[in-house]
Formats: sequence, structure tokens, C-alpha cells
Amino acid sequence: MRDATRRSLLAAGLATMAGPALGPAFAPAFAQADYPSRPVRVLVPFLAGGILDQLGRLLAERLARQTGQPFIVENRPGAGGNVGTLALARARGDAYTLGIGSSGPLAISPIIETNLGYDPLADLTPITLLAQTPLVLVVPADSPWRDLRQMMAALKVGGPEVLYPTPGVGSPQLLAGEAFRQQVGFAAAPVHYNGSAPVVLAILAKEMPYTFENLTLVLQHVRQGTLRALAVTSRTRAALLPEVPTMAEAGLPGFEAGGWYGFLGPAGLPEAVVAKLHAEAVTALREPVAMQRIAEMGSPNITTTPAEFRAFIAAEMQRWRGVMRNATPAR
Repeated sequence: MRDATRRSLLAAGLATMAGPALGPAFAPAFAQADYPSRPVRVLVPFLAGGILDQLGRLLAERLARQTGQPFIVENRPGAGGNVGTLALARARGDAYTLGIGSSGPLAISPIIETNLGYDPLADLTPITLLAQTPLVLVVPADSPWRDLRQMMAALKVGGPEVLYPTPGVGSPQLLAGEAFRQQVGFAAAPVHYNGSAPVVLAILAKEMPYTFENLTLVLQHVRQGTLRALAVTSRTRAALLPEVPTMAEAGLPGFEAGGWYGFLGPAGLPEAVVAKLHAEAVTALREPVAMQRIAEMGSPNITTTPAEFRAFIAAEMQRWRGVMRNATPAR
């Protein structure tokens, strides 16, 4: 019995001494037991205050409470989210550097940028989808277009090229605008602004005839009667604008677009760490206050498995590749 005990202790001691030399194969077991054991960075690739930043802070607060370790949001804006996403990709294998991603840098930039510096499917580890927000097709309140069918009929007649504003290259608003142009069949070109706020101001000032913009940014103006909502781009009606039809209901079958946001890490994370982060994130997102905050952003409360999120990113890249290949250059 004494020999057996001695052998057990010796084996444990050898395993402990050999741990670092044994390499990554042993990392998941150790990481699962004590992860996280120190503060975690959460990179947000946009400025503070936007939906991505709000989601990042909402998640970080709850993960810190659940794990007992700080989850510190770090804003890394630039190049439409590509700068912060590249920083996350470069942290390969670092479980203490995580990030919040969105459709622009994860699915749009990879198909329109030639020297991006990262591949979202090879250099990142998807953990879970966090939210999906619909866009709203809006026109000025005194626009002659009262509904989508009337608008499409007028645009199909032809005439000068129509200009419409977007918050920038790689935005879901640009994708929606370009897909709309292609499906309806008329001459139009995007005008890129630095963010969504000036886009809304341009429509309010009647500088351009229409735009697709985030529901939360136009909701107040629609309710006040300064903008008219013709349709939402989601598959089903938005809970915050139940009286507004979907694009399909309004006369353009099969049209769907919008923003989406997810929780990711760099490539090379141990499977046990990914599983733990996924479980903690799902718990955080199902907390009642978190569910309410996400609903206020115009999103249903949704989560996915890491594999489902990876497949979703791949499908989004494939879906928009054809649209961007035939896109009209910006003005």
C-alpha cells in the first residue's frame, strides 16, 4: 500500500514537472480547471457607444460577475472594424484576449479587401452569435413614396442615377442598398459617410431619397413622423416596429439583410476554454436584464454553438460575395 502511494505521488510529481514540456495536448485540462485566473481583455473594434460596444460591455459585466475575474473592454476602432479584428487574430492561442465581432469585419471585408491581414475562419475562434439587428428602409416624411411597391415602380422607370447614403464600406447598410438596387434593377450608387449618425441627418435634411439604416437609430424619427419606414429587412416583422412590413411582405420576396454581432477568440484556443466561454456567455445572455437590453436593440435573444457560428460566418461570406462582385462603385 505504501509502495502504491509512493508511486502515485511520484507519478503526480513527474506529471507536474513535465507539464510545460508536454505542450498543448495537456493545456485544455488545466485551462478548464482554473480559467480565467486573471483579467481578460475584450477587444471591441469600434468606438464606444455603438451597438457593438454596448453588447461588449453588457457581456463583459456579466462574465466578470460569473467568473470572478475582470473582463475589460478595450475599444480598438479603425478601418470599419478591421483594425481591432486584426489585433484579435494576432493574439493566436491567447485565451485572455477575446473580442466582439460584427458582419462588416467578419463577412464583408474578407470578400472586398485584398490585404486584410486575417481570415476570420482560419485566424479566429467563433464562440457564439450574440444578436441580429434588422435594418429599416426609410424615406423623408414628405417623400412621394408611400410604400415599397410605389417606390420600386418609380425607380424602375429609370432616369438619373440615384445616390443613397451608407455609414461606410463593409457595412450591412451598403450590402442592403446594393442588393436592393440589383434586385429591383435601377441605376444607383452609394455615398459613404463616417458612421450612421450623418446618414440619418442626410435623410432628415432630404439630401438623398432613401437609406437602409439600423432600427434603433431611426426608431425615434419614425415614431415622431420625421421619417417614414417602408419596410424592415428581417425575415419577420420587428417587435419594435410591428406595424411596418418586411421587405418580402411589402413586395420584394426573398430580400433579407441586417447587422449581426458575435463573441470570438483568436485561433488556437483549447477546446475546454471555448466550451467554458460558450457556456458562460449563454448564461449571461439569458439573464433577464441582458435579454431586455438586447431586445431594445431590435434583436431577438439568440445564441449559437461555436460550430453553428462558424458555419453562419461562412454562409454570410458566400451570400454577399456575388452581391459585392456586381456592386456599383461609390460616389
